Amino acid sequence: MNGTDPSIYKKAFRETKNPAIITDSSFVIRDVNEACVDFTGYDRVELVGEKPEILFGQRSVYEEMAASLSNDDSWVGGFETTTKDGRLIYGQGSCTPIHVDGELHGYAGFFSDLTERRQYERSLRILNRVLRHNLRNDANVVLGHIEIVAEIVDDEELQQSLSTAHRRMHSIIKYAETARDLDELLSERTDPTLSPIRIDEVIRNELRAARNAYPGAEFTSDLGDEPTFVAADDAIGIALEAILSNAVEHNDSRVPRVFVRFHRGESTLTVEVEDNGPGIADDEHDLIFGREEVSPLHHGQGLDLFFVDRLMEKYGGDVWAENDDGATFSLQFRIVSPTDEDA
Repeated sequence: MNGTDPSIYKKAFRETKNPAIITDSSFVIRDVNEACVDFTGYDRVELVGEKPEILFGQRSVYEEMAASLSNDDSWVGGFETTTKDGRLIYGQGSCTPIHVDGELHGYAGFFSDLTERRQYERSLRILNRVLRHNLRNDANVVLGHIEIVAEIVDDEELQQSLSTAHRRMHSIIKYAETARDLDELLSERTDPTLSPIRIDEVIRNELRAARNAYPGAEFTSDLGDEPTFVAADDAIGIALEAILSNAVEHNDSRVPRVFVRFHRGESTLTVEVEDNGPGIADDEHDLIFGREEVSPLHHGQGLDLFFVDRLMEKYGGDVWAENDDGATFSLQFRIVSPTDEDA
């Protein structure tokens, strides 16, 4: 078989399973594969000689793609396309210049249909939002009734039971709030841009809040006096709150003690949160962050630490836990300059 026979490449292109087109250097379509014909509903003769904008539902996206290719850059992005019978389809497109012996001959474009996945994600997001809303409303109603009953009951055992129910209902509301934060993080509806965050100030603020939230616990720190900036965003406070809360809520000591310190590397800063609790079983270090599936024998610790793990991944950092007379949670950040606008 002659590997340079043009008919081989033409056959491979025509039989590619994803819709694909080839244009000349003026963006005029010169060929489309069978998948593109089946997918769009247009005959090959209806597409050849036209420009690809016929397949783009958003002209602005088409212009962005054409601008990238005109600069001899490849382009990848999501866009909507309309089939011949009027169906709107969403997917991922990729286009690249075609050079032969250093000379531009045209462009190749490929499309992946993500319509069903997008519909699934939208439905799941709506369901998530409705469930969180209803959960919060119902939990607040139950809390109100618990408080009413607690005011008229004198029995000490029953008061303790009501107090436990009250704490658990507050936990349910907190789970709903964490689910919201996690949904925003994973769907990237929040601004994905990182910026220099002065981490020592954020930690001091979170320590003050933790002392108010847990008056029976002791919080101390050794952060030094040097201002330290790391690559993060506004969500970092939520992550630090989760780590500090975890150090108290899973602590079986008479007086929970939490100590926060910095470990500075050449280009990284590690925030270490040490507690005097029972520690973490060796086989659950990944489980608590949601990196492994929860089983009847091994239990995770809710959404909070899963959120922390995903957030640190977004920051280009890391988070892990170790045992040493309790548990130590370490959050590793990238150190950046306070003037670095593109952290």
